[in-house]
Amino acid sequence: MRTVIVHYHLFKNAGTTVDGILDRNFPGDARGHLEGPYPWSTVLSNEILEFALSKPDLRVISSHQARLPLPQHPSIAFLPILFLRHPIDRFASVYEFERRQAADSLSPSVAVARNGSLAAFADWTVAREATAVCRNFQVAHLAGAQYDMRYARATHTDYLQALVHLRSLPFFGMVESFEESLESLQKFVQPHIGELKFDFSIENVTPGRKATLESRLEHIESELGVSLYRELLELNALDLLLYREAKQIFAANRARLCSVQDDCVTVRKTLWQRLTRNFRTDAKSPARA
Repeated sequence: MRTVIVHYHLFKNAGTTVDGILDRNFPGDARGHLEGPYPWSTVLSNEILEFALSKPDLRVISSHQARLPLPQHPSIAFLPILFLRHPIDRFASVYEFERRQAADSLSPSVAVARNGSLAAFADWTVAREATAVCRNFQVAHLAGAQYDMRYARATHTDYLQALVHLRSLPFFGMVESFEESLESLQKFVQPHIGELKFDFSIENVTPGRKATLESRLEHIESELGVSLYRELLELNALDLLLYREAKQIFAANRARLCSVQDDCVTVRKTLWQRLTRNFRTDAKSPARA
């Protein structure tokens, strides 16, 4: 049976760094990228399956737009990789990324971010005409029930479906626990494909990014003001619920995958040495967009 990794590359959820790891482990025809025709498109489970079946050498599929559930086929074992992130921290990262994109981008959020402050981007986010890019984006993505992300508005039913999909995954990671997530990822994929080589660099890092989640959230609130910050929280209430549930599920999954504590400690030391070595190297180079 062929094993194919599906990387559900949620926008601004550490996906570029994960893609870098996968690209170095699966070069050439072993990897492929699948996207729809527009920035707001979605790629459904059957399309992922068709893509995998059409390319017999394929071992990794990465997609910003792929939706759960995971494809099923008697001759292919699909392994998911997916990362979640605190939605307000993600909001600021989306803004910093979009404002560096080309002015002719088709994405509606790019023009807003390029021409305004973080507060102006928040004003647009909470307005009626905003896309779903920072409005319960992760719930809408994981639920897979709405197909045009320009107009998607996640509901409580979507949240429940997203939670079902999340609980069905044998692995997912948390951006705020990236090192621990890679430890769990290594243990998850090892029985299927052997050990991954984690020689990587942290990519798409916002210049001047504060070190802790708490300090980043405090900075965002100070930039937006109490009222606008509260509106942003309310419009991401379902994402916040999903994030809190995900933290608990992640901890339980991690305990199961790392049942032998010494193994996890060994992996952590190795990963941390590689991470700090590459991060120090990157610090001497220009920041990546």
